[in-house]
Amino acid sequence: MDEVRIGMVGCGLFGESHLQAFRAVAGARVTAVYDTDPAVAGERAKAFHIPKICASLEELCAEDLDAVDVVTPEQIHLEPVLKAVSAGKHVFVEKPMATVLEECDRMIEAARRAGRILMVGQILRFETKYAMLRDEVASGGLGRIVSMHARRNRRKSLLPRYGRNHPAIENCIHDIDLMLWYTRDRIRRVRGYGRKATGSKHHDTFWGILEFENGALGVVETIWLLPEACGIPLDDSLQVVGDRGVANVSLVPGSLTFWREGGYESPDVCYDPRVGGAAKGALRDELAYFCDCVRANRMPEIITPVEAKNAVRVSLALIESGYSDAPVDIEEWN
Repeated sequence: MDEVRIGMVGCGLFGESHLQAFRAVAGARVTAVYDTDPAVAGERAKAFHIPKICASLEELCAEDLDAVDVVTPEQIHLEPVLKAVSAGKHVFVEKPMATVLEECDRMIEAARRAGRILMVGQILRFETKYAMLRDEVASGGLGRIVSMHARRNRRKSLLPRYGRNHPAIENCIHDIDLMLWYTRDRIRRVRGYGRKATGSKHHDTFWGILEFENGALGVVETIWLLPEACGIPLDDSLQVVGDRGVANVSLVPGSLTFWREGGYESPDVCYDPRVGGAAKGALRDELAYFCDCVRANRMPEIITPVEAKNAVRVSLALIESGYSDAPVDIEEWN
């Protein structure tokens, strides 16, 4: 096919990012949108010249589409994924795949039965620095992995929007997925530590320790307490220590900064940078890869549904550990 026709379910803040990214994907066109808030869907359709605003999920799935992009809140991924694949559409669903393991299983089985692509948005596998590090690890350049430490901290002002979920599944899941990707190993035990410095629903400060079957240790950190005036949208880093070398990824300070009368700003230039009215970077590359798979009717290899499910499994175990104040063994694994 020359053009991949896409329907989007969920037109919120990150849905808008997806629409910006699709602008930069050659041969991709969003032709229909649906959101539970019709006004939001209408605003997005007008801004991005999308011809069809659907009144229901069923109406969108009945459209002449090649794929459906699911960008709903995390707890409501299941229904749009199941309805889309049952209607014969390929599906891209944002991370986390689900917030319940059983829902991951249902999505995987439904896509398998329908023979449709199901790709989960683990965006860091498409970010250049993290992907280059994976190549270095895979080539043996660092030797055997001994330790990994990831930091993924955010502004306190984002808590009202993103605090609907525990940070282990909202944020740490990115680094959990990376560590699983790098080691190609299973995690046998986790220990989570959470604190609340605000009145948030879940922990706003969380550390998790991961014990891998082959002996490596991983630490994931996420703290949602950065002050608004710090001038940065994110504070992300990763160190991987092997017995033959060490690798470091750091996104702070950024490579692009603005010094203005009102203060300092360092915009995101990695995940979702905006250039010329479209989103570039890892999000664009991820969605372009999905569209390539749809055109070729080829199952994605960079990220598989089972790998995405295992990242959810570890995140949920960390949450359990943090609230029970005890280690949690992970006995089942795919």
